[in-house]
Parts: sequence; structure tokens; C-alpha cells
Amino acid sequence: MRCIFAVIVCLSALGFAQPSVGTENGLTRLVFSLPSGAKFGLVRQGNEVSIRFQGTPPRSLRTLLNTPQVAGYRAAPSPGGSTYVVTLKTGTSYRTLELSNPRRLVLEVRSSTAARTRPRAKAPAPVVVLDPGHGGIDPGAIGFVQEAAVALDVALRTKRLLEARGVQVVLTRADNSHLSVSKATDLGLRAAMANSKRTLFVSIHANAAERAAQGIEVYYFGEAIDQRLLSKAILENGGGALGQRLTQEARGVAQRLMSDLLAQANLKFSEQLALKTLRAMVRETGAVSRGVQTAPFYVIRNARIPAVLVEIGFVNHPVEGQKLGTSAYRARLANGLAAGIITFLNSGNAQR
Repeated sequence: MRCIFAVIVCLSALGFAQPSVGTENGLTRLVFSLPSGAKFGLVRQGNEVSIRFQGTPPRSLRTLLNTPQVAGYRAAPSPGGSTYVVTLKTGTSYRTLELSNPRRLVLEVRSSTAARTRPRAKAPAPVVVLDPGHGGIDPGAIGFVQEAAVALDVALRTKRLLEARGVQVVLTRADNSHLSVSKATDLGLRAAMANSKRTLFVSIHANAAERAAQGIEVYYFGEAIDQRLLSKAILENGGGALGQRLTQEARGVAQRLMSDLLAQANLKFSEQLALKTLRAMVRETGAVSRGVQTAPFYVIRNARIPAVLVEIGFVNHPVEGQKLGTSAYRARLANGLAAGIITFLNSGNAQR
């Protein structure tokens, strides 16, 4: 994959390249490297998706892929650039996103459920993994409430709300328990649930701070720009020498993902999940928005699906900490979290 990335970057400098193609777990991704000033438009007609690029050199080619989702693509010169026509196979859907640094267009084509061939059958429900942080021998942050307890309560409430909307929910823990006495193993077992058989993964935590701080913040995986966020990741990753080791491992993954275009596409969807979740929770609770950030949290380091870590508030804040101890406020947190997840599932980031 690193070699492919290097080739794409080199060709991008020349103007416009053949797309990079990757396949995994029932999907095919085509990644087009774009010059900075290029424009594009996309139209679907039948089983063909046409992408017209302007501000790129003209191309003329025909490529047979024959993946389970894409038969192939062809390109021909058009005014100001080229038009690529991607031929999809029957029973597929697609979505697109634009990435930067370097600039790329990603076309993701996925096999639709086999239920499409059986009109009376229902499509499978999306599967959401909720991970109440800590638990058992690890209480997490302690203030007016205990992090592990409030995270579990909010997760259980969110589970009921999502199930009422037809969403299947998997919990990493359903009571005050740990998955392993080893913190590294515990986090690894949770992380393993963010696999391609599920739709998305949300890890639920609560904050604590030496100085007065309050509000909700949401993270998706990546390098920490702020040193304080790196310190936070070390703490959530087990603290001490273990937290430093697991954080270093996670940072290594983050650096490798920079050269993995398919992983970068997934991180873009994680960012959208983070934004939608934060907006809904702030709207529902009236809490301070602390924004969306990236950090090398071990529990979401290898997610193959959109994955975020939500900090629902500060347990030691004199006002917010006491709110976190009330049933009414936890219900609003759960309402917001469920609403954000539903919005993401129903948005343009979901299969169409």
C-alpha cells in the first residue's frame, strides 16, 4: 500500500493519474488523485457512474477490473479534462468523499444485501457497537460520579433508544465488569469488536481535569496536535508506563494510516460521525461544545468501520459533575447520542 501511495503522489504532481483500486470485505474503492485546481461532477445512469473532471489532462483508456462490485472503467477526453465512466455490477450501491493532503476523490462501491433479490425480506439492521469505558477493577475518573458507572448507564439508555429505531446494538460490557484484568488485553478485546461485520463503534467516557473544565468532546483516531491531548490519550490508554506504551503503539498505527488510502477514507467517515454526534448531544443537553479532535486512543486504533470516542462531561466539575449524577441529564445525553448516530446512519455517509 505504501508503494501505491508513493506512485499516486508522484503522478498527482504531473496532473492526473489512473485511479488506485482496492478491495476488501464486500467493497471496491477507486481513489483518484487530483491536482489542486481540478473540479469534478458525478452522475449515475443505470449501472454506470460518470465522473467528469475539469482542469486535468485528457485521458483515453479502458480498464477491466471484474471485482465483485465493479466491472471496470473507461476514460475519454472531454472539454477541459476527461470523463471517467465506472461500470457497477448489479446489486451495488456507492458513496463518494473528497480527501485532502494530497487531494483525492474516493468512490466506494459496496455489494448490496442479498435481500434485494428477495423483495419480501427486510434489509439487515445496522449494527452499532457501544463501548462503556472502564468498568470492574477500573473505575475510570472519579468525581461527583464514577466514570465507569455513568458511561454504562448512558450506554444502556442509548441502546434502548437505538433498538426502538430498529438498530441492532452490541455492548462491550453490560454491567460493572472488565473484559480482562490486563488493561492492554481489555482495550484490545473492545477494539476487536470494531470489525467489518458491524456498522459503527462508539466508545463512551467521561472527563476529569485539575482546573475547572466542562463540556462534551468527541474524538476520532489520529495523531494528537495538542500535547495535552496526547497526555489524555496516555491516561485513557491505561496511564503510566502502560499508557505510554499503548499510546506509542497507537501513534505508530496513526502514522501508517497516513499512507493507507482506504483507511484514510474510513477516518473521513469517522470524522463525520464525530461531528454529527457532537452536534446532537450539545443540542439535546445544552452543554458546552469542546469540539471534535483527533488523538491516538488505543481502543479505536484498528477500527475497520467509523469509530469515535465520546467524552460526555467532566465528573469533577462542580455543576456538570453533579448533573452527570442525575437520571434526567443522563437521559438527555443518551437522547443526543442516539440522535447523532441515527443522523449518521441516515445521512449521505450511509450506503445509497
